Amino acid sequence: MTAGGGARTFAARAFTMIELIVVVVILAIAAVMVVPRFNGTAKQDADNGIERVAELVRLFAYRDAMGSQQVALWRDGTDGRIHLLVKDRDPADDAAAADWRPDRFAAPVTLPDGLEVAEVRFDDARVDPLEWLVASVPGGDRPKVEIRLVGHGLDSTVSLPTGSPSAVRVDADKPLPFARFPIDLERQGRGDEPRCGAGACAGDGRSSTSSSAA
Repeated sequence: MTAGGGARTFAARAFTMIELIVVVVILAIAAVMVVPRFNGTAKQDADNGIERVAELVRLFAYRDAMGSQQVALWRDGTDGRIHLLVKDRDPADDAAAADWRPDRFAAPVTLPDGLEVAEVRFDDARVDPLEWLVASVPGGDRPKVEIRLVGHGLDSTVSLPTGSPSAVRVDADKPLPFARFPIDLERQGRGDEPRCGAGACAGDGRSSTSSSAA
């Protein structure tokens, strides 16, 4: 009777071990299926974060080119958010001097977990990536802005050249995007070149027809 009871006990224990093995296998299969999806979602969130930073920099360029107020990009060292600021007076105190205030029409950008600002340059000079401010220059050239963001396998730089109307995103693993940049003809010695159009040259006042006939 004791031997039979021991056999039954062993059989019960063996069955429990098989169940445990089955559960472990199921969990392993589930992990293989879930982890890539999680990584893909995290990478997509990081990609969207980079795009939001690029859009904020583009808005900074647009407001600088089209608006009359001085604007700035600022990263808050406390929470890491990136803001678009406008230098404006307090509507409740007309006597107060103009000060930097958050733009009411531009939401600050919060970077998703795992996406970090690795490097920031203004006019090719490095600044602290944790907290910085770059402002437009009234009556002068806007600084060149470069913000490099890294995380979840992405390495991208949001670049805003001086005088460019818009920012471009440059990914380390992709070809450089096509972008139009302004050309200073005066610096290249081409400011006095004659401009021809509609059959007439503005440089010498003669039409292309009469020139060819001569």
